Amino acid sequence: MALRESSLDHLLPWEPRLKVRSEAERWESFFRTSDAEDRQRFLICRNEDARMVGYVGLNGIRHGVLQSCELGYWIGKSFTRNGYMTEGLLLAVRHAFEHLKLHRVEANVQPRNVASIGVVKKAGLRFEGVALRFLQIDGKWCDHQRWALTAEEWKDPFARSRSGNLPQRQKSQRRT
Repeated sequence: MALRESSLDHLLPWEPRLKVRSEAERWESFFRTSDAEDRQRFLICRNEDARMVGYVGLNGIRHGVLQSCELGYWIGKSFTRNGYMTEGLLLAVRHAFEHLKLHRVEANVQPRNVASIGVVKKAGLRFEGVALRFLQIDGKWCDHQRWALTAEEWKDPFARSRSGNLPQRQKSQRRT
């Protein structure tokens, strides 16, 4: 809870306003509904100290002929530009394709959210176009860029190389 509360100024410009009474209620709902037929939610935690830095979710999971989901994600303000979100997103996409056997993963990002666009690009999603007035953010209908990746395009960056080694996470360069 403290991570979200300390990051609200960083997160609220990009999020729909959900009708919850408190952050505690938000978290109770989060954990209660994190593993369902139509959604899988994951906390992103640092390897070195298990501290939570953000979240990624596979939302609107659809099976049958569609086999798809939408990505939702956020990172705490103090943990941006360290590669955590990219790695978390890649692991969630891997889970979608390899474990849930989905065919398509998509993300919808506001055009002025440059950081989020950078993350989906690094994760290998491709730009598909703009959905006009796609989602209501703070009472206004906002356009969103649509980004997607299909199972045929997926290249697992965590797969073992021929030498048997796993690739190392590359830390993003912090801009000053």
